[in-house]
Amino acid sequence: MATISVIQNKLINPLQQYLEKIDLRTDFLRVDIEFKKLHQQYPHYFEELAEELELKWTSFLEKNLIFSFDLLNLQPTDYHLFFEPEYHFNRYRLKTLRNSFYQDIPFFDLQKWKTFCRSKEKEAFKGGLTHEIWTNPLAEKLLNKADEPGYFGGNGSSGWKLHAIANFCLDLYCKQNKIKFYRLTPYDSFMWQSKIELLGNSLKLRRHEKPIQLMISRKIGYQIPQDENKDELS
Repeated sequence: MATISVIQNKLINPLQQYLEKIDLRTDFLRVDIEFKKLHQQYPHYFEELAEELELKWTSFLEKNLIFSFDLLNLQPTDYHLFFEPEYHFNRYRLKTLRNSFYQDIPFFDLQKWKTFCRSKEKEAFKGGLTHEIWTNPLAEKLLNKADEPGYFGGNGSSGWKLHAIANFCLDLYCKQNKIKFYRLTPYDSFMWQSKIELLGNSLKLRRHEKPIQLMISRKIGYQIPQDENKDELS
């Protein structure tokens, strides 16, 4: 048995601090997804994905692979949040998003995600070329040896491919189990003083606390307590 942990964006910590201030308690919930079990339940989706990614699932099934995620449970709501790292937006994730499974997906705006995968791949290089992300021994056993970091002329990145497959499995698992799930990106935007601001940049600079609280609350249908809400745009 082999376990692969997929981590959230490192900016999840300041986001948690913002949400705790409006009484959204943020606890992590471990989700372990058995690849073989999911593959058995939805063979048509995985057959389609294998064709798109030009691979076979033999090694995945032999390894009894488990994808492990820590989702952020936003209590008292039933929502579970995953804040995407920049390196998740790349050509391999785009290929997974072409799967027919995504014709009716409630977790995010599919067209927006596809656009991010096309337009933000250069941003993915900033954190996605490091060891254990671009490639690692297990990823290479499953998906063959990776090219040099940043090069796509041969096999590309076995690590990026594996993360894309893991995210596909998480989407499928959450829909199957009717988990209220929301994907957040550093490229999500909001208006502040007539200007468009990006979530990732704002969290890096520890700015725009109130607008970010309002944005997340609207997305999950949470009513900010009145004493916190009164100066939300100050």
